[in-house]
Amino acid sequence: MKSSILDTLEYSDQLIISPDMDGFMSAKLINQYNGSKVVGSYDKNILCLADGIDPEKCLFVDCDMNRQEYVSIGNHMRLLSDGMSVESFNPNVHFEVKTYTDKFPYATCYLITFATEVQTSPTDKHRMAYADSTYKNLINYGRNMRNWSERMPHPEVFNILNPTPEDDAGRLEIEKIYPNQSFTSKRFGKERYMLKLNEALINEGIEHEPLIRGMKYQSSKVDKTTVVRYNKDIISYAEIYGGEYSVTYDQEMEWE
Repeated sequence: MKSSILDTLEYSDQLIISPDMDGFMSAKLINQYNGSKVVGSYDKNILCLADGIDPEKCLFVDCDMNRQEYVSIGNHMRLLSDGMSVESFNPNVHFEVKTYTDKFPYATCYLITFATEVQTSPTDKHRMAYADSTYKNLINYGRNMRNWSERMPHPEVFNILNPTPEDDAGRLEIEKIYPNQSFTSKRFGKERYMLKLNEALINEGIEHEPLIRGMKYQSSKVDKTTVVRYNKDIISYAEIYGGEYSVTYDQEMEWE
């Protein structure tokens, strides 16, 4: 798995990330590893880009794209046969996971730190644990987390499975500072959405280029049959739970 992740990370030094804690932490780790910088953001149906950026030449991080021309690394549950690029990486596809409750239970940033072995600070560890509420998965998915730890042996994973009182306190403090996983909101209009996103990239010290172009695409929640039938029209998708999928279609919408 490690070599496959590293191969995907080598695709591009331009990153398009999810605008949340997992995306930001993944970007920070990849930057430490090979100097890549953020040039865009993708949140299911909202794509924001820096000037002159071609998404086909970028690596989508903490996103699961469904086109051969878009290379991505993500952790969401998806079908084993779809339009994912052969250069992309998804742990569930890699291990041919077919049951939602057996899916990869950690945030994408754990794939990055496992493969690259970059050094992390105590604060980084707490932020990673908070990303996608990873540390809370122990409550309901402890067995699955331990199963995946055998596939992904790494100190960061060990810290999640064997938290100290200091770890618990640090994670709770991060949760107080960042009550929401996302650094912007889909409730905002285009101007405010992008303003908050750029402010967050600056405030969090993420290496990036200013994001100045924003596009919105049609999305919906559908069943597996619809995903299969209209797969060629779907830019990205992920199973939410129990056969319900969140999909984004290749149809741009007006966004003001």
